[in-house]
Amino acid sequence: MMIVSRNRMFQYLDIYDVSLCITWMLIFWDYLITLDDEIALFWVSRRSWIKFLFFANRYMGLILRICDMIGEIFRDADTPFSDYRCRCEVDSKDSFCSVSNETSGTLYLTAQLLVIESILLLRVWAIMGKRRWILWTFCGLLACTTTASTILSVYLFQNSGSIATSTGTLIFEVIIFSFAWNHGIGASGDSFLNLIAVDSLSVLCSFPIMAFLDPRLGITIMSITITHMLLRLRKNVLPDTAGPLLQMVELTTFRATANANGAMPLAALEAGEDVIDIRPYPHGN
Repeated sequence: MMIVSRNRMFQYLDIYDVSLCITWMLIFWDYLITLDDEIALFWVSRRSWIKFLFFANRYMGLILRICDMIGEIFRDADTPFSDYRCRCEVDSKDSFCSVSNETSGTLYLTAQLLVIESILLLRVWAIMGKRRWILWTFCGLLACTTTASTILSVYLFQNSGSIATSTGTLIFEVIIFSFAWNHGIGASGDSFLNLIAVDSLSVLCSFPIMAFLDPRLGITIMSITITHMLLRLRKNVLPDTAGPLLQMVELTTFRATANANGAMPLAALEAGEDVIDIRPYPHGN
C-alpha cells in the first residue's frame, strides 16, 4: 500500500515539475515577443479600464509564479509539497485552508479569472454595440457564476477546487462567446467571425488543462491568449474598451481653423484649444 502511494506521489511530482517548466517557458516566451508591443501600445497610452486590466492580467500571474519559486526555495526539503497535503487533509472546519494556502487555490485562481473575464466582457460588450442592458446582464452573470464557483470550491470540492472554478468560468465564457458569435453571424462578415473563433477556441482549450492537469499552466495559457488579443486589437485599432475607438481615445484631436486672412485666431489660442495649420507650405524657388 505504501509503495502504491509513493508511486502516485512521484507521478504527481513529475507532472508538477513538467507543468511548472512549461509554465515558465511560456511566460518567458511571451515576454520576449510582446514586451516591445506592450511598451509602444500601453505604457504611453492614457489611463483607462482596459489599460488597468491589461497590466493586472499581464503581471498578476508572473507575481504568483515568483511566489511559487520563492516558496520552493525556502520550503523544507523533506516536505516540499506540504501545502498540497494541507489541502487534501483539511477537515470541514478548516475548509478555507484549501482556498488560500497556495497560488493555485480558489482565492488566487478566482482573482486571475475575474480579470480575464472582465476583459472578455468589455470586448463582447463593445462588439454588441455598447448597450447598457447588455453590460449589466453580463456583469450579473459574471457575479453569479463566480459566487457559485467559489462556494462549490470551498464547501463541496475541497480537494479539486480548480474543477469547480473552471466549470463556472466555462459556463460564463460559453454564454458570452455564443452572444458574440450570434451577433457576428447577423451583423458582420467572415473576418469578424474568424477573430472571434481564434480567441474563443484558444481560451476554451485552456480549461481542461486548468481543471485536470495544473491550474497554473491553464491560467497562464489563458492569460497569454488575452494579452495577445489586446495587443492585436490595439494594432488593428479596434474597439477594445467601453469608450470610443483607439484613435479617439489615445490620440489628441486637432481642430484646424483659419480666418479669412489665413491667420490663426487669437481667441482659440488664448482659450487653450488645439489648433493646427493645414495651409499649404510655400513653394521654394
